[in-house]
Amino acid sequence: MNILRRLPLVTQIKPKLTLHKGFFSQKRNDERLYDEILNDDSEYLSFTEKYLKLDPSKTCYIIQPYVKWGPQKKEGITPEEQLDEAKALVNTLPSWDVEDTITVPLESLDKKALFGSGSLEKLRQLIRGNAGVNAIFINVGTLKKSQLLNLEKEFGVPILDRYKIVMQILKLHAVSKHAKLQVALAELYYVQRTTFREENFGKPEREKVKLMFQNREQKLKNAIKELRAERALLRNKRQKIDYPVVAVVGYTNAGKTSLIKALTGEEKLKPRNQLFATLDVTMHEGMLPSGLKVLYVDTVGFISDIPTNLIECFVATLEDAVLADVILHVEDIASTCFEFKRKHVLDTLRDLAAKAQTSDVLNKIVSVGSKCDLVPREVNVGMLKVSSKNDIGLDVLRLKLEECILSNTNRKKLKIRVPIGSEAIRWLYKNSTVICEIPDEKNSQFVLADVIITHGKLSQFKHHFSP
Repeated sequence: MNILRRLPLVTQIKPKLTLHKGFFSQKRNDERLYDEILNDDSEYLSFTEKYLKLDPSKTCYIIQPYVKWGPQKKEGITPEEQLDEAKALVNTLPSWDVEDTITVPLESLDKKALFGSGSLEKLRQLIRGNAGVNAIFINVGTLKKSQLLNLEKEFGVPILDRYKIVMQILKLHAVSKHAKLQVALAELYYVQRTTFREENFGKPEREKVKLMFQNREQKLKNAIKELRAERALLRNKRQKIDYPVVAVVGYTNAGKTSLIKALTGEEKLKPRNQLFATLDVTMHEGMLPSGLKVLYVDTVGFISDIPTNLIECFVATLEDAVLADVILHVEDIASTCFEFKRKHVLDTLRDLAAKAQTSDVLNKIVSVGSKCDLVPREVNVGMLKVSSKNDIGLDVLRLKLEECILSNTNRKKLKIRVPIGSEAIRWLYKNSTVICEIPDEKNSQFVLADVIITHGKLSQFKHHFSP
């Protein structure tokens, strides 16, 4: 029997979380402040424009170096799989095309021109003989200044490393001022470390440029510090509302947004088959089998081979993930190197947890294998398989999430006997999740309510309504 059909109107009012913009974002004054930091630093912006600006369209040749043996050899992923990811990165940028690709074996990544003389000559002939190529993407994390300078002289076109390509994608997808601030700081580090060359300036001018960088960095860090404080306040507000939080994490393009859309039914979500399609953290309300409401946090995807300081720029955003009640790790099991990607995500979560000074991150993780419709059924990946597209495994996942949330948030499922239409039943609807009610067979003036309630709320209930 549904008690809502026979209770007075006042008892049908259930708490609802309105996910309006002001609840999860900075105040308008802060937005104006961030806008000034980003756009009014004319000296810095004018200076760096020539270093950061790329043509709106490029025809790119991708070179994938790989170390054959030794400590720099990358385990768990082949050069061909790395090339596939490099092509996906380039294809994320509008009007950029991949002309051709090549893998090149190396003994080390530390040579002044990166490649040996034989490989360098072969590459020079390939690239200078192709008039259509106007950029080279060398798929390593960050090239050294000397390597960039030498390679640009050898090939006669701009040289891009993984950091710079990722930076362009992040700039493209940064929508909120929060994301733009973090991208701006990451961009500053890139210019300082790899592009700005001191030898091009006299000593007085060099000191002036260094001071300009320091001032810009301090402005951005101060604004991001305020952002972290604001996010901490927002987390406290969510805790007061008492909605459990599920952070959805994973390697970029693992299918996080698609899974959230499938779990919540939120039609406004528009998943895209792109790397870093989600950059701003967003919140989405969903419901578990018991009727318990949760917030799913969509986070920026992780990716390997980018410098630590790029990740550190996004700590303010990613703290929402490591401090959630449950971390849902979405793994693309259709990827041939999903185990490599898993290790990278888990290692990154450990690093973020250390920065956030929390130690229980790995105990909160629920892993799911997404895109299972794209792999043979007999493949055993040792985790729950789901498909957002074909609605496979979602009901089982909701049950698993509910189980973990009850455990991690100290919630209990209880049966509570209360008078029909009483203040007690109204209180329960407001402060807990009422799963169902059935009449008390021993006394028709009472109902037995199955509820999910936190330990703190249960103590309040007993204080107010126990005889």
